[in-house]
Amino acid sequence: MFEPGFDQAAGLRGDPPARGAVLMPVASPAQPARAYELLCTLASSLAAEGRAVIIVDGTATEATSRDRHDGAHLGLMRVLQDPSIAHLERAHDGADWLVMPGAVGLHALQETARAAGAEVALTRLLTPFASGALVLLFAPAFSLTELLRGLAARVLVPVIEQPQSSIDAYGAVKLLHAAGLSPALAPLASGAGTALQTVVNVVADTAQRHLGLPLESWPARTWAQRVQACALERPRQRHAHGYHGLVPGASRTARTANAYSLWS
Repeated sequence: MFEPGFDQAAGLRGDPPARGAVLMPVASPAQPARAYELLCTLASSLAAEGRAVIIVDGTATEATSRDRHDGAHLGLMRVLQDPSIAHLERAHDGADWLVMPGAVGLHALQETARAAGAEVALTRLLTPFASGALVLLFAPAFSLTELLRGLAARVLVPVIEQPQSSIDAYGAVKLLHAAGLSPALAPLASGAGTALQTVVNVVADTAQRHLGLPLESWPARTWAQRVQACALERPRQRHAHGYHGLVPGASRTARTANAYSLWS
């Protein structure tokens, strides 16, 4: 106990900290319903590996009723505001995963990110969820850039078998890359694989040509392993700089990303 460099707390400090909830952002296309199959496929793959999955749908607006307290009906804004709602993990109705609308809550988190930084916003987002839960945040690319700017986060970009998907996917890739995030294509084939591969190739070639960005394309069979490996964890508290690093004069992120045309 009295050896140099050791004290009674040394053993505790050597133990790995308990893992909290983690986040994987998924960029929604212009028509979000077109990517719901991808979300369900990803959630199903993760659940099959024993992970508790929460889908926060940033394209759906929360209800205003206060009849339920499990977070599913009222959505993200309610759980952010009510500290009595905690350790959310699974749906109470027996569903395989919990789905929450989150457009209003996501807007509030963007305001947090602009005022106090992305790490504080990420902490606030993950706090209501149980340790070990994996949160899939489904939202437009511009919303994800506002929330996560500077965190070097991986973001899944859905690609489906429609020509319009190449425009959606490349537009998302460009916004995410400009904000310092790391997009990865997530193609989901529901019919002819050759049509989907053509769309993937168009997006990848355009990103390489115009952005100098070599894009990874993740096959569906690998999603669960890859997502668990690169999901964002809750930042550790920084006691020397106040609670979660929130101090007067903290650097602020830009309110909006620079506007870019999609194909140049």
